[in-house]
Amino acid sequence: MLKNRTLILVLFLTVALIGPSWGAAPVIPDIKSNHRDIQDPEYFDKDPSPKRKKGLKRVGKDFEEFGEEVAQRIDKIVSRRGFRFLGDPWTLQGIPLLFPSSDTGFNLGLNAVFANVKREDPHEMEIAAQALASDAGRYKHFLRLDLPHAFDDQYHITARVSYNRDINFRYFGIGNDTVVDRELVKADSNLYKNQRAGPGFNLAVLKYVNRNFQMGPLLGLKWTDVTYPPGSLVESERPLGIEGGKTHTIGFAFVYDALDFAPNPHRGVFHELFLNWSTKHLSSDYDFLRSTYTFRRFWNLYPTLTLAHRTLFEVVSGDAPFFELGAVGGSDSTIGFGGDKFIRGYQSNRFIDHIKMAMGFELRWEAFEFGWAKQKLEVVLVPWVDLGRVWNQLLPVQIGNIHASTGWGTRITWNDRFIIRGDLALTQEGSALYVELGHSF
Repeated sequence: MLKNRTLILVLFLTVALIGPSWGAAPVIPDIKSNHRDIQDPEYFDKDPSPKRKKGLKRVGKDFEEFGEEVAQRIDKIVSRRGFRFLGDPWTLQGIPLLFPSSDTGFNLGLNAVFANVKREDPHEMEIAAQALASDAGRYKHFLRLDLPHAFDDQYHITARVSYNRDINFRYFGIGNDTVVDRELVKADSNLYKNQRAGPGFNLAVLKYVNRNFQMGPLLGLKWTDVTYPPGSLVESERPLGIEGGKTHTIGFAFVYDALDFAPNPHRGVFHELFLNWSTKHLSSDYDFLRSTYTFRRFWNLYPTLTLAHRTLFEVVSGDAPFFELGAVGGSDSTIGFGGDKFIRGYQSNRFIDHIKMAMGFELRWEAFEFGWAKQKLEVVLVPWVDLGRVWNQLLPVQIGNIHASTGWGTRITWNDRFIIRGDLALTQEGSALYVELGHSF
């Protein structure tokens, strides 16, 4: 069964690559101004529906897992485009997470998005949730609420509560030029292993200054428990933070968002500056400041062709624990360089330090679209390149030894909002294959 599904997927993507484009890019609603007629009884039968939230979950590493997971997930697509609840139109999109992993055991869970689309710029309200557990003790749970038009379009409020227990994190040392023994990684050696667990809470209350610019305070609460096996690099190097602890933060954000449609942009520009201060005045165990600037730009070169770019620059000053040096801040905070978001293809947390810079480029070609069970599905083919580097200090300026990766991706978009992403990444240290939810950026 697995081989048959993999063969079907290969043929499917081959047709997408050599076949004609079936239709132009969808019409994108104007931000904060263009609403569809929600009183129309055929509202949910119209095509297309604008684009929905991204999520996050890695579900496979080799090609067979990629083929099996995509095939299973398309089979499980909810057959209704939307419904009415409390007088408003809503959509419900979800995907079961069911896969084995050599690193984390057998994983079982669900990722779902429940949204009020009374407005579609990008929504009136969205609730995203995930529950995921493995028989080896891994947990990835979260609940996220997004209100982009709170209090009569005056505020954008986002809240997220989570609990993670990551049993396969690795530590390769601090710095841009750390070395790794790939054979030990393949053998799952204890040398690079450590585990991290704990709950977290984040709240952002941003006020609209005008149509595109918003700013406001941030609050973050985070508890981290760190464990590591005897003989590990964490034990021998003993970086700051091996005891774990609290990294509660307060901060402020400045956001300029002129994208045509945030969940899946085709054109526009995005600037974001997040300042997060961890201080013992908030009962944090560490004192440091994280300053994260993110720039994204999208050019619609042709109705079905988009050039996407992201630049990130981050400085962590003060006494930050090693598990925070391996993180990236901003509105889409995640693990640092390596993995499926930054410098794809390297091991997760491969390069960590106080200063980070990353650039990424993707050419997104909407190869063709088709309908299934009143749903709009679209196949997008994506060649991409990533670059990045970390520093301990800015001066003297060191430019050399920039890490790079390249690869080929496939995106399957569901009703223009929910995105399944597959990326094959090639680096100087090997290759990796990811199946995730949502764009890399």
